[in-house]
Amino acid sequence: MNFQVSPRGFTLLEVLIALLVLSFGLLGLAALQAYSVKANQSANFRSQATGFANMMLDNIRANRANIASYYADNYADVACTSTPSTSPPAAFELGEWQRLIRCQLPNGRGAIAPISANEVAVCIRWSDARWETTSGNSEGKCTEDAATFGAGLTDGGPGAGTDGQTSVFVVSSRM
Repeated sequence: MNFQVSPRGFTLLEVLIALLVLSFGLLGLAALQAYSVKANQSANFRSQATGFANMMLDNIRANRANIASYYADNYADVACTSTPSTSPPAAFELGEWQRLIRCQLPNGRGAIAPISANEVAVCIRWSDARWETTSGNSEGKCTEDAATFGAGLTDGGPGAGTDGQTSVFVVSSRM
């Protein structure tokens, strides 16, 4: 008896295996793209927080004589449509800064606190649902965040991270 195997079946099987390998590759590429979008949006939020922190530090440096007027250790829930008090100028700058953070960052809040006699911490919190384990709020104190995330001249400068509920960015500067 002469048994011969038809090559047609093997060719179809090879094509199916190639399609399976290709589909796993494309699935991995789609997951990579999704992660890239997630990381890009989070980097955008962190860049905005850095800009807001630097803006407030510049305002404080320009008005050092009234530095205590800028202190607001609690994260105030300021409405995006609120109008800050115009007097004194430090109160206006603080209110406008908090309003901008609220409008630009999701659930964003800002606070400012003294760390030492010549050092101030500028703290910003926002909700970044892409990285958080639970949905939280932006309540708390700037002094606690500065201690937790290591901001300060003795701790090596800015600190950032997440507490599982919100993203936190803290920067400190000598005044």
